[in-house]
Amino acid sequence: MTSVDADVIVAGGGPAGAATATRLARLGWEVLLFDKARFPREKPCAEFLSPGAVAQLHEVDILDAVQATSPARLEGMRIEADQATCDIRYTQPDGTHGAMGIQRPVLDSILLEQARSQGVRVCEGTVVLGSLGEQGRVHGVIVRQGTSGCREVQARFVVGADGPHSRIAGSLGLNRSARWPRRLGLTARYAGDFPATGFGTMVVGSDSYCGLAPLGHGLLNVGLVIPLGAHNSSEPVATLFERQIRGLPGVRSRLGTAERVTDIRGSGPLAHSVRRVAGPGYVLVGDAAGFLDPFTGEGIFRALRGAELAAHVIDAALREGQEATATVARAYRHARTRAFQDKERLCWLVQLFLTQRPLFSYILRRLHSRPNLRAVLAGALGDFGPAASALSPAFLSSLLRP
Repeated sequence: MTSVDADVIVAGGGPAGAATATRLARLGWEVLLFDKARFPREKPCAEFLSPGAVAQLHEVDILDAVQATSPARLEGMRIEADQATCDIRYTQPDGTHGAMGIQRPVLDSILLEQARSQGVRVCEGTVVLGSLGEQGRVHGVIVRQGTSGCREVQARFVVGADGPHSRIAGSLGLNRSARWPRRLGLTARYAGDFPATGFGTMVVGSDSYCGLAPLGHGLLNVGLVIPLGAHNSSEPVATLFERQIRGLPGVRSRLGTAERVTDIRGSGPLAHSVRRVAGPGYVLVGDAAGFLDPFTGEGIFRALRGAELAAHVIDAALREGQEATATVARAYRHARTRAFQDKERLCWLVQLFLTQRPLFSYILRRLHSRPNLRAVLAGALGDFGPAASALSPAFLSSLLRP
């Protein structure tokens, strides 16, 4: 290629895209980032940061800026099903491994501003329509900005960080629909006089679950997950949402007289996958690289950790001239496997348990009475301990045996 507009183009300005762009700019590369929205903007999200995600914010030097907005500091998550309750505590006696609840418009704006401060050229209000390719290699994107028409933008590498309905992945024929689980996610914020418990809450119902994440400033994120077929198109989404959350006693009692202060935003089906996460000239990060279900709350962690992995392999490719080979794709796939495979297996196991509600309640009671098992699970679910430990035969035997 004789002429490029940037070393790297990043499609998407959310956590995955902004963090990838920041890391690459710090390594000396010229980065161009496109996002169809203008920030700050809302996104359907549980607005929960696991301890692992908080550590990633420190890695990209924005933790102080995030803390300055007074997010909710969370010691752990309380899980309820039927009459069973279990507290998964992240915070250790020395105060490490705390989680956070923070509004996505706040977090995303801080991440994007950090990218700008590192020299990333950010183009808001610009739609990425798809990738440009030649001889099996991606070398740019097609964008549209306002009414100015479409144009081609060229780069040595392209990062698809444009979410679960990624135009980059779609243009490359990579998207795959998941047969199971088929669920719809709905989120909204409520304002009220909520007690400062220091815990988020997950309430499991017969065929749904609802996460409650304190955000500070008298706000609570309410995230409802229901079967995809539970929404009758003739029923207004607001009516469906209120009916479903009020049908969960653990949610109803906590909301009390609180009032919804945002629109209800949704996404579905939640689970999706891709055929490949990388290839000649491109990588996918964040939800564009696949997503399972928000129960275990690792979405933002995977976005930020995936950004770290992507920046590393792209930097090596650009320095070594390997961007047109399969070497980068293999390196990125292997890195993601090492980083995420065990947690993915744990997520699938949790999904299986969720389909067997009596078994799920039994497991909660077992965890409640066994602090050593809770500590192992806290590390795995909080993204600061090895998930493999929660998959070992010894752990599962201790968890399941009477």
